[in-house]
Amino acid sequence: MTSPSLLTKIAVAAAICALASGAQAALIYENSAGSDMASFNLTGSQIGTFTQDKGNGRGIVVVGDTIFYTVADSNNVFKRSVSTNADLGVAFSIAGSSGLQAISFDGTNFWVGDYSGTTQAYLVSAADGSLLKTITLTNPGKIEGFYDGLEYFNGKLIANRYDGGFARPGGNQYDIYDLDGNLLTASFIDTNGHGNGTGIAFDGTDFFVSDIFNNSLTKWDGTTGAFLSRITLEGSHGSIEDLSVDFAGRGDTCGGPGQPPCITPGIPEPETYALMAAGLGVLGWVARRRKQTLPAA
Repeated sequence: MTSPSLLTKIAVAAAICALASGAQAALIYENSAGSDMASFNLTGSQIGTFTQDKGNGRGIVVVGDTIFYTVADSNNVFKRSVSTNADLGVAFSIAGSSGLQAISFDGTNFWVGDYSGTTQAYLVSAADGSLLKTITLTNPGKIEGFYDGLEYFNGKLIANRYDGGFARPGGNQYDIYDLDGNLLTASFIDTNGHGNGTGIAFDGTDFFVSDIFNNSLTKWDGTTGAFLSRITLEGSHGSIEDLSVDFAGRGDTCGGPGQPPCITPGIPEPETYALMAAGLGVLGWVARRRKQTLPAA
């Protein structure tokens, strides 16, 4: 009969190896209207909660261990540690804006959407916070001031047409622009029939859009823009304004000249390898012990 101590060793080893195999798994981060900021895995389970005490939440972008986020009534971009939830102060400010919305990262610098009534987006240096470029998203008659979805991907921008917090028939549409604000593809994603669209994130393959009224995200094909699935979120998150993955895990925003080193989702960090080795060591001991105690054939 197997002893309790052996069962304990098996359970501990299995738990350690399961933890290690899931290290650096892909997460989606959100910033909501109000003060709700959290992270989720791709099944919708809530993983982390972060303090958001700077105002009415809007944009979020995660690069490595740092969350950069915005609020509706400030021109500051704030930052916070992912691992410790420590407040890291103000990253930079954008003069001339009274509010900021979605924020994204091109691997070197930040793209930030205006939230003071224009359809502008700002390119800001990650090195010193200086304003490098201001563009206006050109889509006559289609995009409104206070649009609230913006994401950099593969050398382009994608943005929604209006504030998703206002319920309208026909969902929301997401158009693709070049980095000067010129329209490239209209209605690449159309959330009609899938709720109102607000924040948007790209994981290197597909897009995720927040359905602000239904505590959920929708997933869209990154090549065709086709609807793929809905992800219901654990807990109560009814006003999600922006989404982000870790841009250090995206192939288009890491590993290049001037970009952060890539962290591949699913690949454990060095300390996790140590845990995994310990777990495998226990499993090896279990296997040897079992072999020694089995009766001879």
